[in-house]
Amino acid sequence: MNISENLSPWSFVHVSDIHVGSPRSYRFQPAWNENWQTARRQIRALVPDLVLVGGDLTRAGATHVEELTGIRDDLAAMGPECLIIPGNHEVGNKWSPDSSVAISSAYLRRYASVFGSSEWSVVRGAGINRVRFTGIDAFKLGSGLPEEAELRSWLDAQSTDDSCSNHVWIIHPALFADRFDETDFDRYVDRVPWYFGLNKVDRDYLWSVMRRTGVTHVISGHIHCRRHLVVDGVEIHLAPATAFPQWGDRWSDGDDRLGFLHFAVAEGKLTSRFVPLETISALPGYGPGGNPPVAGRDYSVAQQQPALVPAPDES
Repeated sequence: MNISENLSPWSFVHVSDIHVGSPRSYRFQPAWNENWQTARRQIRALVPDLVLVGGDLTRAGATHVEELTGIRDDLAAMGPECLIIPGNHEVGNKWSPDSSVAISSAYLRRYASVFGSSEWSVVRGAGINRVRFTGIDAFKLGSGLPEEAELRSWLDAQSTDDSCSNHVWIIHPALFADRFDETDFDRYVDRVPWYFGLNKVDRDYLWSVMRRTGVTHVISGHIHCRRHLVVDGVEIHLAPATAFPQWGDRWSDGDDRLGFLHFAVAEGKLTSRFVPLETISALPGYGPGGNPPVAGRDYSVAQQQPALVPAPDES
């Protein structure tokens, strides 16, 4: 269906944190690949008109370009149009001065060479069911990289579109870890909540842009635990993951079950429902979790001949 020319109700899916990996890597969890194939089949069965992919497409795409190209081709073959943003496993973690796996220009260039721009704003649907979608790499904010200045220039140029009934923003990190008005976490004392959300100055700036452009919904990934909140009339969706759960005991209203979100667009409104994975894989894997430094990764455990993994070019 061409949703740009159809006034009928339509639907879209948001899926995030699928973490498809490769046996060429120093770590591999085939269960996460299998979970993605389950989610992929379920998504195809729903026949959505659009799929939003909210980042962390890969396990180690920042240093394994074959993971980037592999999931790009897999998404292209799935059927519906896919709008994609990167996660930290594609372009690096939230910036900090003492991390070798923080966001970098080298990682950003590698991602762009496969997927193109990580910033986009498009309109889908028609009439009262016309929806604007805007996706960005929010981890550029606060990085001090040249790409941050480019992002801010792009954001400052965005405006409202009164022809759209809803404006959905897609980011990978959460706007906040627990509550909108929280102060910054110390990355050495409270590293996990610091890692999951934006710093306050960056959150306030991005929120001002979102509000100026008529935001109605914000969907983020990264935390791997579903939660739904409303801030100043804006619906905030913390999306589930398909790979593995996290933070299930953090909030009384959190749900760390694996799956994705399915949105119906009708009569100018968006309604969402959680679609759990029909099966959860228990295939064994290997290698460390977390975000280990590039130096010292043990490729002798790789199940297949490792691809050449050059050190990031920071020039």
